[in-house]
Amino acid sequence: MNRWIVAACFLAFTLAPAAAGDVRLDSYRHPEKEVNRFYNQTYLEGAKGGLMMFNAWARRHGGPAFCMPPDLALTAEQAEEIMLKAADKRQAKAEVPISALLFWGMQDSFPCDKTGGDKAGGENPDNH
Repeated sequence: MNRWIVAACFLAFTLAPAAAGDVRLDSYRHPEKEVNRFYNQTYLEGAKGGLMMFNAWARRHGGPAFCMPPDLALTAEQAEEIMLKAADKRQAKAEVPISALLFWGMQDSFPCDKTGGDKAGGENPDNH
């Protein structure tokens, strides 16, 4: 398991643009070059993986941040849609990191039961 995590981190760092510490909303929506679109999508996929790992850890240490259905395999396209929907909902400025928008979008899209138990995902506009 540790080898997989190290390999995933190495891959994420080698594929990311050298000058960028994170990807901002404006550069995600309007990449300067076509290759940057690939880098941005790769970054978003890495952010999704990191959030899934964080949420698994949080589930064991006090409660998850979001509650996805256990049988859902979130695609890159779905993650992008969730992130962009969160940006629109919050009228996010150009400099907001897409990883933060994805996190907020996951909370919007997959809220947890208010009583502390998991809820099998879905949209819940009354949650926020």
